[in-house]
Amino acid sequence: MPRSEPCPVQVGRWLVCLCAPAACTASLTAHAADEVDDAATEAPGSLVPVDEIVVHGTNPDEEDTRARTTLDAEDLEASAGEDLATALSRVPGVDAAAGTSDASKPIIRGHRERRLLVLYDGVRHESQKWGPDHATEIDPFAAGRITVVRGPAGARYGPDAIGGVVLVEPPELSTATGVSGTLHTAYASNGRSPYGAARLDVVPETAPRWTLRLEGNASTSSTRVSPDYLLGNTASRTGNLGGAVGYRFFGGEVRASWHHHAFQAGVFYGVRTSTPSEFEAQIDDDRPLTADLWTRTYDIDRPYQQVAHDIGLLHIDHDGAVGRIEATYALQLNHRQEFEQVRSTVEGPQYDFLLRTHSLDVMASHPRASTALGVLTGGLGLQGSFQENVYRGYALLPNYRAFGGGLFVYERLSRRRIDLEVGARVDGLARAAYMGEDDFGRHLRRGTLDEERCEKRDDGARCPAAYESGSLSLGTVMHAVPDTVDLKIDLSSANRFPNVDELYLIGNAPSFPVYALGWPDLGVESARGVSATALLHTHAVEAEVSVYGQLVDDYILFAPDLNAAGEPRFDVTIRGTWPRYAFRPIDAELNGVDGALHLAPYGDVGLDLWGGMVRARDRSDDRQLVGTPADRLDIELVGRPRPRGLLGRSEVRATARLVDRQRRVDPADDFTPPPDGYALFGMALDAELGRERVVRLGLSIRNVLNTPFREATSLLRYYADHPGRDVRLRMGVDI
Repeated sequence: MPRSEPCPVQVGRWLVCLCAPAACTASLTAHAADEVDDAATEAPGSLVPVDEIVVHGTNPDEEDTRARTTLDAEDLEASAGEDLATALSRVPGVDAAAGTSDASKPIIRGHRERRLLVLYDGVRHESQKWGPDHATEIDPFAAGRITVVRGPAGARYGPDAIGGVVLVEPPELSTATGVSGTLHTAYASNGRSPYGAARLDVVPETAPRWTLRLEGNASTSSTRVSPDYLLGNTASRTGNLGGAVGYRFFGGEVRASWHHHAFQAGVFYGVRTSTPSEFEAQIDDDRPLTADLWTRTYDIDRPYQQVAHDIGLLHIDHDGAVGRIEATYALQLNHRQEFEQVRSTVEGPQYDFLLRTHSLDVMASHPRASTALGVLTGGLGLQGSFQENVYRGYALLPNYRAFGGGLFVYERLSRRRIDLEVGARVDGLARAAYMGEDDFGRHLRRGTLDEERCEKRDDGARCPAAYESGSLSLGTVMHAVPDTVDLKIDLSSANRFPNVDELYLIGNAPSFPVYALGWPDLGVESARGVSATALLHTHAVEAEVSVYGQLVDDYILFAPDLNAAGEPRFDVTIRGTWPRYAFRPIDAELNGVDGALHLAPYGDVGLDLWGGMVRARDRSDDRQLVGTPADRLDIELVGRPRPRGLLGRSEVRATARLVDRQRRVDPADDFTPPPDGYALFGMALDAELGRERVVRLGLSIRNVLNTPFREATSLLRYYADHPGRDVRLRMGVDI
């Protein structure tokens, strides 16, 4: 993303304010707070004498001590109609793990969604995360920008932030009287998928302190197509609807919002096999055994999943003489239903989950304080939640109730060339799982559950558990060459409490195409890591490179379950034969490098590269972990024609994605050797047309050569190739 040039310019002991006062204020961190506040009130072009000014960049990605990348509204519009994980895959070190339906999950530095904390408007996103086909139920269109923090960040954001944090921030409510908004439309050829989206903000002239917002979008997709065959029963439908109302008062704002996400998708026919030999034969074959029987359709057949996610927020923000206070109450309802292949006389879902979450987040930031050492900023926060999961259906997961909370504090010291930040946090969780008699007995027979840990009941057992953890962080940003070279070092820890599915899951579901076994004695994952990042910004080159290492104790590994002879296990049920996966604790080490390089970012012709490498191993035997992303490099050759007539800013790009074979995983540890590496080529054209009302147009072709490929991070690799060539058209206009 282009950088913002510093607004104020320091000449000797004079600060020259070359832009609007508010912009000057946003650009300064000063030792002498009073002088800066006075400077901000001067008119543009004025000269203000000060004793000492600390001028730092206004880009939060550069000021954060961690490796961090922000996708703005323009980046998100370019991925219109795609899910959250696909939109994030343009960030270095981020991959998207596809499943066996039209859904995907983000992976950051080798960590999957379980170890990533996703925040929407400052609130933890809560949903069923146990299935590889359970996409994050957040609409990218409802975001004004998305920030990805790479690396452990538990001291600031809490449990689950072992691999990183995804911050989804909605667009700010309009403050200009009248009606404003935006319209987007798109079409994807693979799946013949139309998409439409709209957002409207209304600020009444008679009540200019109020803003009303209404937004929504919808898309549908037919059967997806690999380069050589149809992927049967992969049609999907997605809809989002939301609204917000905000009221501004002196020094603050009150905002209430609600968003509803609905998703329905078929589960690929090819995941069902009758015997282990049939499963192995499908792996050896180039195409699924019944691929010739499938047809292209928008209909969704069993098996399929149906998900609804609602989030309601009440947010209060006040900035006064004693500092800034932000408080948010949220209610989330996540309703997941999954439908098996059953007799035609059977109706309704075979798996029905309702997850309710109440949460309260309070953050207090103290005023900026000038000291002899530098400028201090910081604050403290409190977070609490109550959650209950109600499940009805085939044996799979227990019901549970949980209470959790955390307290954190952080401080940042800013000097002319260096910033230091320290943070600390404590968290606790009390949870009770309620198992039926059959499920409880199955865990006892496996010998993985201590009967004395649970309270026997007439209909089963209540198994309580309590967890607690503490996290620390210490980071620095050194402005080695102001506005040109920045160096970051971050030492952070994070923790994660085991999920109920990791503890007690037994079985499989349509969106879970393996037979999984939980481990009731799992403990708290504890991670500690170091990350060093270098940033270079010039008009000719923009670059970022980050090197990291991380140790995770009691890492909960989810991988193929092998027998004593080292051979994979299979489970045969009345619904088919499934490869067995199991949860177990190990001590893991992850390290790698990721980054980006932009040559001539403002020139007529430029070159963009980004990618990453991850190494993940079991420290006890040095074996690489199954499912670790392969090395990846994305390349874009960019042409930027100069505006002419009605043609405004435009770009032409030739793209290539190079993915190596996952060479470090022992083929004996998986049901099939890692898939071959691949190279996917594409092209894209983006243009702005018009003057008073600009229309934004886009055309992209992905995998233009229609190359077959499979991903090491996807369970679809056992059954079929990924979707092939995809031509996408999009249009956007502000109103």
